[in-house]
Amino acid sequence: MDQRPIILSVVGDSAAGKTTLTAGIASILGPGRVVTLSLDDYHRYGRAEREALGLTPLHPDCNHLDAMEAHLASLAEGRPIVKPVYNHLTGEPAGSQELEPAPFIIAEGLLGLATPALRAPAHVKVFLDPPEALREQWKLRRDSVLRGYTPEQVRAEIARRRADAAEFIRPQRGWADIVVRFFPSGHPNQLNARLVLRPSLSYPDLSRVIAGQLGPPAMRLRVGRDDGRLTEILEIDGALSAAQAGAVEEVIWEHLAGLRYLRPEQLGTYLDGRALRQSHALGLVQLLIAYQLLLRTTVSA
Repeated sequence: MDQRPIILSVVGDSAAGKTTLTAGIASILGPGRVVTLSLDDYHRYGRAEREALGLTPLHPDCNHLDAMEAHLASLAEGRPIVKPVYNHLTGEPAGSQELEPAPFIIAEGLLGLATPALRAPAHVKVFLDPPEALREQWKLRRDSVLRGYTPEQVRAEIARRRADAAEFIRPQRGWADIVVRFFPSGHPNQLNARLVLRPSLSYPDLSRVIAGQLGPPAMRLRVGRDDGRLTEILEIDGALSAAQAGAVEEVIWEHLAGLRYLRPEQLGTYLDGRALRQSHALGLVQLLIAYQLLLRTTVSA
């Protein structure tokens, strides 16, 4: 590769929305230009072994962190890897797979910011932080439909993981450049978004489009404190209209000279069960994160 890959690390608890978020980001970056490294593949034990050992997948001892660190470092240098594969349906490791680097690498999982060696290669670090009640609702729906668990098993596993989530997952929030929280808006199928935009990154100037909103403002940008640190906070209503979203998208693409051809026709699509839905708030979050990655291609060009 002529240029080393640009790396996005997306971290959050189980069913926090990592796959939904990163799928949209990958669609913006362009087909064939992205590979995803699923850090769940580095689980050390299968379900039965974990239960016998009294471990959960959230515990570092339950994961091959050393291999995770080495493989991410290799991809960051443009070298292919042979990575393990974990089958979520059976709950067991399932062989290995060769993974070639691409211009963009998305590393997504539970512990992607847990060690200095995992944090170091990432150009952009994102932590997903939905309210616990919403995340547990998503986990119940996903694991009982797609991963072979009964609802009772999912609820028991959620309870079993709470201590490890507090000890190992939650502290990674402090290392993120962007913290994303989707939360209920009061309307069906609409989630508000709240982004903590830490000063470790620079952001497109959205003040003009935010100030020019007609009617009740659907976006608000303010300075506040998060974990005791001064930061910008961007709030996006789930009821954001297509026209309002389009105006913000236009401003963001203006900052990406020569890359407008990547602009997809539709942003923020997601599956709700078997129904395909669209969220303009989700689409803007995906675009704001993709912007950080694409900006690095224009700077280095």
